[in-house]
Amino acid sequence: MAALTGDQLIREVAMAALTGDALQQAEDEFTDAFNQNRVVLAGFAKCESALDLACVRDGFHLGMARALRLDTYKPVEAHIVRDIAVGAAAAAGLDIFPVSVAAARRAPGWKAMVGEVMQQAALVGSDLVGIWKGLAVGRLEWLTATSTTHGLKTTLREALKMDAAAGGGGEILTGDESDAKMVWMYTMASQLPPCRDTAKAWQSAVNIADPLQPLEGYRAELWDARRTEWAPLDVAVQAAAERAGTSLDEAWVM
Repeated sequence: MAALTGDQLIREVAMAALTGDALQQAEDEFTDAFNQNRVVLAGFAKCESALDLACVRDGFHLGMARALRLDTYKPVEAHIVRDIAVGAAAAAGLDIFPVSVAAARRAPGWKAMVGEVMQQAALVGSDLVGIWKGLAVGRLEWLTATSTTHGLKTTLREALKMDAAAGGGGEILTGDESDAKMVWMYTMASQLPPCRDTAKAWQSAVNIADPLQPLEGYRAELWDARRTEWAPLDVAVQAAAERAGTSLDEAWVM
C-alpha cells in the first residue's frame, strides 16, 4: 500500500471523526454551500491574470465560510463592514467584490477562516485545492496561448476581411474562415501544454518549420481537416478552451 501524503492523512482522520448521519449532514451542508458559490467560482472564466484568479479564489473562500456559517467568518465580515475602502466603493457604485476580498485579506482572522474552510472540505473529502488548481492552471495556460498567438489571429482575420472586400460582396466565406481558423488553432495547440503532442503531429504532417510562423511555406492542400492528424488536435484545443471557461468561437472573435 502506498504511503499517504500529509493532506491525505488529515483528510482520512477528519472523515473518521464523523460517521453516519453526522457525516451525511456535513456533506449535505458543504454541497449546499458549494452550490451557492458556484457563480463566484465561475468568475475564473473572466479572469485575465493570476491576480484576478487569486481574487476569485479568495472570494470563493469568503462565500463558502459565509454559507457554512463558520464562527471564523464573523470577525472577517465585521472587518469588511468597517473597511473604509468598501464603503467608498459602494457609495461610488463600483464593483465591491474585489474591494471586499482585499478587505477580507487584511482582516486579522482571514487565515483562520480559510483554514477552517479547508478543514470542512477535508471533513467531507472535497479537494478544494485540487479543484481550484485545475481551474487556475487551465485559465492561465489559455491566457498565455491567446496572448502569444494574438498577432497571428489578427493577421488572419484582417486578411479575411480584405479578401471579402476584394470579392465585392463584403462577406467572409465560411470555407475561408475555417481555413484561417485551422491555422490559428494549430498555433494555439503548439502553445498549450496539454495539446503539444497533437500539435507536433500536425506540424510534421504539414511541414511547419516554426510553430509561431505557420504561414511560412503554407500549402493549402496539406491543411485538410480530414487528415487523421487533425481530429486529435481539434479535440485537444476544444478541451483546453473548456478548461479555461471559454470556447474557440468566442476566443476567435476576441
